[in-house]
Amino acid sequence: MLVAAALSVPQPAQAAGFKHPGVLVSRAQLDFVKANLDKEPWKSAWDALQNSSFASLSYTAKPRADVNCGGNSIPDNGCSDERKDAMAAYTHALRWYLSKDSRYAKKAIQIMDAWSAVITKHTGSNAPLQTGWAGANFSRAAELIKHTYGGGWSQAGRFASKLRTVYLPTLIAGRPDNNGNWELIMTDAAIGIAVHLDDRASFDRAVATWRGRLPAYIYLTTDGSIPKAPPRSKYDTKAEIIDYWYDQTKFVDGLTQETCRDFWHTGWGLAAISHVAETAHHQGVDLYSTAKHRLRRAMDLHAKIQLGGTVPSWLCGGKVKADLGNHYEVGYNALHNRLGYNDFPYAAKWVEQKRPMGTSHFLGWETLTHAQNRASSSVETASVYGALPDGKLTYTAIDAATGQRTRGAFVSTATLGFTPKAMATLDFNTILVTEKGPEGRLYRVDIQTNRDSLIFEPPVYLGSGYTHDLLAYDGNGQLFGIAGGTLRRYTVNATKPTIDNISGNAIGDGFTLKTLTATGPGWLLGTTADGKLISYQINGPGSWQRYQLRDATWQVFDHLLSPGGGVYYGHRSDGSLLRYDDNNPYDGQGDDLSSQGAVGTEGWTQTLLSAQPASVS
Repeated sequence: MLVAAALSVPQPAQAAGFKHPGVLVSRAQLDFVKANLDKEPWKSAWDALQNSSFASLSYTAKPRADVNCGGNSIPDNGCSDERKDAMAAYTHALRWYLSKDSRYAKKAIQIMDAWSAVITKHTGSNAPLQTGWAGANFSRAAELIKHTYGGGWSQAGRFASKLRTVYLPTLIAGRPDNNGNWELIMTDAAIGIAVHLDDRASFDRAVATWRGRLPAYIYLTTDGSIPKAPPRSKYDTKAEIIDYWYDQTKFVDGLTQETCRDFWHTGWGLAAISHVAETAHHQGVDLYSTAKHRLRRAMDLHAKIQLGGTVPSWLCGGKVKADLGNHYEVGYNALHNRLGYNDFPYAAKWVEQKRPMGTSHFLGWETLTHAQNRASSSVETASVYGALPDGKLTYTAIDAATGQRTRGAFVSTATLGFTPKAMATLDFNTILVTEKGPEGRLYRVDIQTNRDSLIFEPPVYLGSGYTHDLLAYDGNGQLFGIAGGTLRRYTVNATKPTIDNISGNAIGDGFTLKTLTATGPGWLLGTTADGKLISYQINGPGSWQRYQLRDATWQVFDHLLSPGGGVYYGHRSDGSLLRYDDNNPYDGQGDDLSSQGAVGTEGWTQTLLSAQPASVS
């Protein structure tokens, strides 16, 4: 082993505006999952997803213009087809990100394009709920594809337009007089679409609906003798509320409006509450602090009975329909793993017993995405790998918001065994390093981590011919290398690539750069020997745009690196690392680029540095 160092993996930092991807899952969460796919419970969940019909490349969408759904989806004129297709789009989007196999991104796009080409309305008595079920998964799929796949989605605007015109108006209007799971599921879809559309007004309205519905769905004794009435609902007298709560007259902490209906729909309501809070969390809005007591009490009360607990005579006349599904994963993770609550043991037992979670209407693969997953978008960390002059490797963590070094540098006890020439970080657990010499030998170094340690594995030889002076990976399956002024782009289609997983071709000549980093999918940033700072948008062989952001002064840097989100670090040979912020890294302009001071004025003695790409948004 190269190193086994004490390490507490840091939490990610809040940035302004909407964060993408940020509908139910964040990039940091998915990167955590990616790093743990060979461990439980993620391994079983990942296997289940890959074996699902929703993840098949032969999946065929069945779109229609008018999705007509009666009560309980009878008649079912496109209802189950739309729900399944939305789930398939989200499933393929997840499989794309976790495997970086572009075929799954293309399949997700194919499904969404098929629907955006024809869908015009939802009709029938179940239309609002149907719009919520499908809209929730469609927004998650669209968000992941738009913000993580760089292969192009020509009809992204058309799909977004359908989310805005066909789905959002129904969802944002709410459904105050129906069972609470309706409005909560609709709000889940509404907030996801609002984030995807960068629609602050709709986001705020969805949050307001959630805040009003939460105490009208889960009771606490602090509410008074009877539950709160749903805002704008016709149920506002004591008798009407009791009737609305299925004739329940005694109210205890954690009871829900649908407890005496059945536990299945109750679970849907609790899941939707958690989903809205999770998406809001990724956008810097804390709803869990509002929901944490209600959610814990409700989850534990229903899990206890579901696991064989006695049903008291005062509860639903002594009879309940205990058909609770696997609905707790997102909420449990937030309350237990993120906030540290341990006082709902029956919920914990139910979650662990039901893993891995599969799919159900608007719920999909949540053991995979959220189990034991503390990663979030609230504190973003730049993970920086480096190589020292003696061939030892280093790891350093930097708080992207403050520029403070929060971990490291951790230094390996053994060397690479060769003189490194260029380095690129694929993800938190994988880096590529080339050997200085005429053969251009390429190696992969795997990093094993848990909450307390970081271990560099011995280098794995991949192949020769990589004589590049500079390497950069864009976090989206594209590796770039420059040798003799020629830029080449390689497609990397595996998480732990062999030489067979790396293929590419020349983009063009004239790339005489001193430093190189990737700032996003298909975007490069570099400096020249005479101090120019240049941004490139790479479209394909012979096709790129060049933007000169600065005319001089950047010659002082011998390394340039970026974790994404417009955050740039420049390393100087005197051992200092300076931090810059580009308000819009893709506008081709340098007037919104500002210096943020030094990360450290000393201690950066690496000869190579590379940041984990796309870890800051």
